[in-house]
Amino acid sequence: MSTVQLAVKKVKSLSDTQAEALLDWLAQQETARRAPAPKRAASRRKSRRRQTMRDLMAWYDTIRGTTDWEPPRMPNDLVQRVTL
Repeated sequence: MSTVQLAVKKVKSLSDTQAEALLDWLAQQETARRAPAPKRAASRRKSRRRQTMRDLMAWYDTIRGTTDWEPPRMPNDLVQRVTL
């Protein structure tokens, strides 16, 4: 038997009050499904982005000055003077 056939068989065996309760529940589910989604997704994304940036800057502040790494520089003998 398919799932639909099993569902129909169970619904047919319900009493009148149970069937009414089921119909009321289905109506509530339909209205909940039709309700527009709240507009919180964009603000949540923005706040998450801000929090990530704050965390990154806090991490950067903790390691800044703790390393002696410098960007590589071109050797002086390869640099040619520019005359204008």
